[in-house]
Amino acid sequence: MVEADPVMRAARNGFGVLMVAILGLWAFRFFNGDSSAQQLFDLLLLGAFVYWGSQLYYRRQTDSADD
Repeated sequence: MVEADPVMRAARNGFGVLMVAILGLWAFRFFNGDSSAQQLFDLLLLGAFVYWGSQLYYRRQTDSADD
């Protein structure tokens, strides 16, 4: 399998965390009957932060490997 660049790996991490969080939110709402638009916005922010954090982490990994 071809090794993905840091941006692709960060995008995968962000997407994976976002999908797990959305599934968790669905389960929470299913059992509690609660609804809030703020939670969906918070999930989008979570996905974005994981993406940026992962991108920074993987770029540091590739920079240190090049040295």
